[in-house]
Amino acid sequence: MMMITEIVDTQFADIRLPCAHDGKTIQVSMVPLCAAMHLDSEQELRRIAQDEDLGSHLKPLPYAPPLSGSNALPMGAVALWLHRLAQQTTDVGQRHRLVVLQQEGFATLLDQWSRLLQGNSPDDEVGALKRQFKRMQAQIDAMDISLRQAETFIEREIIRAQLSQLCDFPVGPRSKQSVALDQFWRLVFARITDGAEINHARRSDRFLALNFRHLRNVLGEDDKSVMLTPELRNELKRSRYPHFLGVRVVNSRISRKSLRCWVFNLH
Repeated sequence: MMMITEIVDTQFADIRLPCAHDGKTIQVSMVPLCAAMHLDSEQELRRIAQDEDLGSHLKPLPYAPPLSGSNALPMGAVALWLHRLAQQTTDVGQRHRLVVLQQEGFATLLDQWSRLLQGNSPDDEVGALKRQFKRMQAQIDAMDISLRQAETFIEREIIRAQLSQLCDFPVGPRSKQSVALDQFWRLVFARITDGAEINHARRSDRFLALNFRHLRNVLGEDDKSVMLTPELRNELKRSRYPHFLGVRVVNSRISRKSLRCWVFNLH
């Protein structure tokens, strides 16, 4: 297990960018990225800072000298930024450039950083991380479209909260999953496969929402692995697959009522 506490010159498609790890995800320096795309970096950073979804994620690049002006976005937020640029530009050359960066940039970045953070990672683990990020990109694209189509303030706020979580796509040192957590997920997914109705999320293809009182009723009181003990609570908060998003009130697709659920991203 390794932590990288310095700025790393990182391959992003056919360009190189200063990047750093903030303890949770990879932060990408925006000024050189804007320059490589022939964008006015000062104007673009001002636009990002004013964006309702991207502004809160724009921060100084970790480990950069004070007052250096090295502003950065987490790689998930960069994916959202590139998607929005692609929707706005009418320049054919720029659109092609954006496609290349979206398809190749994050793959090359993850190739380099997964090995830096996790040592000699097997190729299948690196490949799984890249596939996970690609699915997350598709989620961001779909949510951004849904955001533009949302008719109410509440709908927009829910989508924005989900987008914010995806912008902080976690990339970190590999840690061994506890036996208790592994046993819990094996039981939950086995029961879902058998047809048990325990996922309260309306988008059950993307999210897993568990209400533990209902879960115990379905699976049986005698199964201790579904008891929300302090130990299991802490392990679930660190769960990477499914990735923990938070404890939220969910409009249940099962009970048709509002329930307090532990929510996880399946992708």
